Amino acid sequence: MAAPLPPARRIVTGHSPAGKAIVESDTTFTAADPRIFTANAPKPDPSEPALGFINLWRTPTFPAPIQGPWEEFHAKPIELADPLGTTLRIVDFPPHQDTAMHRTVSLDFGIVLKGTVVMELDDGACTVVGEGTTVVQRGTSHAWYNRSDEWARMAFVLLPSQKVIIGGEELEPHKFTHE
Repeated sequence: MAAPLPPARRIVTGHSPAGKAIVESDTTFTAADPRIFTANAPKPDPSEPALGFINLWRTPTFPAPIQGPWEEFHAKPIELADPLGTTLRIVDFPPHQDTAMHRTVSLDFGIVLKGTVVMELDDGACTVVGEGTTVVQRGTSHAWYNRSDEWARMAFVLLPSQKVIIGGEELEPHKFTHE
């Protein structure tokens, strides 16, 4: 079941051969269920609301290249975070759904665009995060919950980061799992 949230519009600028600013692309995207492009994920039931991803942009490196051709990543199988490049993603959260606990080796900026979500950390601490709030995730293990009756939407910017080392031990990233 598709989210009753508006599609996301992405406008990409570039340069003409004369060096003038131009619009290279103006595209609208609807959210895609990430299970359709995740290995070993259960086949989604289209009648049930599902988490929706809109992968708006990804760069192969950081600092990011800003000239030349670029690749489209929406509805393609990509990791949550890129170890070398940046990712810009919108996530739509259905009512009364959550994500698995996960950690990426990245510096993440999560901005609540609509609704309210709950961020849970691996120590069990929960923080309510409302519209207009920004969360800065620094390689921590966390999950997101939408405990309301309404859809919620967040934008995430993920930047590659140094590994997390605590007490001389590297904390490994962990991905969503689908058993």
